[in-house]
Amino acid sequence: MLTAGVSCVDVTPPLGTPMRGYFEERTASTVHDPLHVRGFALEDSGAAVAVAICDIIGLSREYIDQAKALIAETTGLLPEQVLIACTHTHTGPHTGDDAYTEWLWRRIADAVSIAWQAREPAEVGWASATEERLVFNRRYRMADGSVQTNPGINNPDVIEPAGPTDPEVGVMVLRRPCGETLGVLGNYALHYVGIPDDFTSFSADYFGFFSTMVQRLRGEDFVAALSNGASGDINNHNVMGHVTPRNDHYQHCERAGAIVAANALWAWNEAEFATELPIAGAFEEVTLDPRPPATEEDLAQAQEIEERLAAGKPVRMGERSFARRIRRFEAEPPTACATVVQALRIGDLAIVGAPGEFFVELGLEIKRRSPFAQTMVIELANDSVGYIPTTRAFEEGAYEANSSRFQPGFGEQIVETAVGLLESLKD
Repeated sequence: MLTAGVSCVDVTPPLGTPMRGYFEERTASTVHDPLHVRGFALEDSGAAVAVAICDIIGLSREYIDQAKALIAETTGLLPEQVLIACTHTHTGPHTGDDAYTEWLWRRIADAVSIAWQAREPAEVGWASATEERLVFNRRYRMADGSVQTNPGINNPDVIEPAGPTDPEVGVMVLRRPCGETLGVLGNYALHYVGIPDDFTSFSADYFGFFSTMVQRLRGEDFVAALSNGASGDINNHNVMGHVTPRNDHYQHCERAGAIVAANALWAWNEAEFATELPIAGAFEEVTLDPRPPATEEDLAQAQEIEERLAAGKPVRMGERSFARRIRRFEAEPPTACATVVQALRIGDLAIVGAPGEFFVELGLEIKRRSPFAQTMVIELANDSVGYIPTTRAFEEGAYEANSSRFQPGFGEQIVETAVGLLESLKD
């Protein structure tokens, strides 16, 4: 018999905390809407999994591993049973070796423990809908043969998008046997919406608006989280001839949350619910090989880019990311990175966790090859290794590939690992 519990823990930092998400250094001056960690725990016949979704831009593995160790102490849930992921809001705090992050990982553990302790008899259902209006591949083929990230709306040199989108809105719903809702976990592959006119206010971005809107649409109070799908190369700007509504005072952010919430509700109404089903979790550690150290030619190119930037001359996003990576490599030569890929099973629903900003084609490939009826891919899960591009994107260059610390091919490596985990869970 299935039991499930949910939680919602406030993790808003104090004002004055450094913020992360744009090229400029910022500190928080106010709070537009609070940041949360939302937890979901499910157990059936001794088998269990838990998911925590954090309104944070990203969190490295060392802190998530500490949270999982504490969760194991308080609940008995093993690391492979617990998926912890960030939404990638760009209006949240910096995380790293500081007092806030030390507090944060403990609060993440609290969220899972609270959800675990709150378990009660429950039913679970899942389904999906399609919403194409909000998602656009942000990498474009240009008239000069190059690929650029975010080349500008109505840029006459744009030829076509350099990749696809994933418009699927996935949803998992937990409810009491009487029909009252306990929690909703949504999934949508949209990088973030962003608040360009309010850089120094903490906000959960459209992920937070989704939580508010889906409860409002349903007319109930429950825990609702929107996880980020494979959206490393996806945003909400239609470059090809249509003006995106100005994101003025959160209006477009709210609209995006409402549109995704409406689709989640549509799917929810088509879901079938179960009280008994197989539950399992698995993960596998993978090693990401570093790119070569910076060469003299790389350093010269980085200096030329920095000089143009200082002079106020045009600098592409891909050039800026290249220069930043080379300077990091100059200060600290790159090393291999051990990270994790994870898969959870809840009946015929699968959840895959990828450890960075996962390109949409990679997420679509996992979905295509998954042996489960429905698969949700969640990026920035259990680690934050930066962009995870396709091999082709490395060949094309531009912002995401130029910023990556790792050798081409590691995105496909993660796909193969994830598919293997899914097949092992299906057996």
